[in-house]
Amino acid sequence: MVRQVMAVVNKHETKEEKAIRQEAIKSIKNGPKINKKPPTSLDRVGKAEYRRLIALLADSVSALDENILATYCATYSAIVACQKAIKSDGTILDSGKINPAVKQMDALTKTLRSLANDLGLTPQARLKMAWNNAKQEDNSDPFKALVKS
Repeated sequence: MVRQVMAVVNKHETKEEKAIRQEAIKSIKNGPKINKKPPTSLDRVGKAEYRRLIALLADSVSALDENILATYCATYSAIVACQKAIKSDGTILDSGKINPAVKQMDALTKTLRSLANDLGLTPQARLKMAWNNAKQEDNSDPFKALVKS
């Protein structure tokens, strides 16, 4: 993703390094576009989440991100299924044991959080990307600040 290319940079760059990074960003932007149709492997909930995210991330994702996005949506769908099972059966089953859906939901939530971070969906990931983008602005020209005002 373009935003992630920007987020990787955390040091002062030479002009050559800056040019290489800008070229990489152009190649990503001009790369293959992500399929706006959800993969057929997703269920109804996953497809709805895919459509929702594609509308929000349209310019930020490419075809290379499609599997990550599909996995995020499948994981989200599985969490929704766990929530339904917990709602209907409770957190503790009649046998006195913890509902397996509780443990499964915990593991899925960790996976979802990791995928969300990769896609730039968490506030922390967006803040990091915005911070890195702001740091990359060329502040060497003293008149640039005047033009922005």
